[in-house]
Order: sequence, then C-alpha cells, then structure tokens
Amino acid sequence: MVDERESWVRQSGLKEIAMNITRDKQGQPMIEWEMPDGCWKRAWIQDRSGSDKDWAGTGKYLNVERLDGPGVDPGGNATDFPIFCDLPDEQILEAFVQSVCAITGCQPRQMV
Repeated sequence: MVDERESWVRQSGLKEIAMNITRDKQGQPMIEWEMPDGCWKRAWIQDRSGSDKDWAGTGKYLNVERLDGPGVDPGGNATDFPIFCDLPDEQILEAFVQSVCAITGCQPRQMV
C-alpha cells in the first residue's frame, strides 16, 4: 500500500529528498535551498514570544527571504507567517519548502 506522501511525490514529479535543517546565529532552525538560476532562499522559524514584534500573538513565525548565496546573510525583506499550530519547527520548515517547490515545479538543491 502506498501512503499519501509517497503518492504525492510520485504525482508531483519531484524527487523526495531529505531537507538539511541547520541553525542560524540565533539558534533558530532554518533551511537554505537553491531554486534554478542561483536563486537562493532561506526559511526559518523565529521565536517572538514576549516581543512587541509578535503582531499575531502566536509567539512563533515562519520567515522566508532571498539570499545572495548559500551561507550568507539574507539580502531582502523577510516575509513572515504566524504559526498557529503545534507542529515541530523542523516539520513546518520541511513542509513549507516542499510545498513551494511542488507549486513552482522546482527541484530544491542544497549545499551539504
């Protein structure tokens, strides 16, 4: 029997790959990946608990920003999404990157 994830991977035409999750300078989990033509992105989970930047009152946000290359500081304005669920940070990051790649049809590439 094929589970739903395996079926989705087959239908999307994307290869299932393990996401390399690392930590940024603040210890926040993140994924950096390359889309075609050297377009690098970083997604990370940010803890804003007790901060005046916690505009949605969730304390936790998924951020995404473009990069000038792997391992460099972000080069644009981050877009933030408040997180209202209790999923582990790593699972949220993997689901986000895989969803973006499935929607755009891009196979993600990462530095190892």
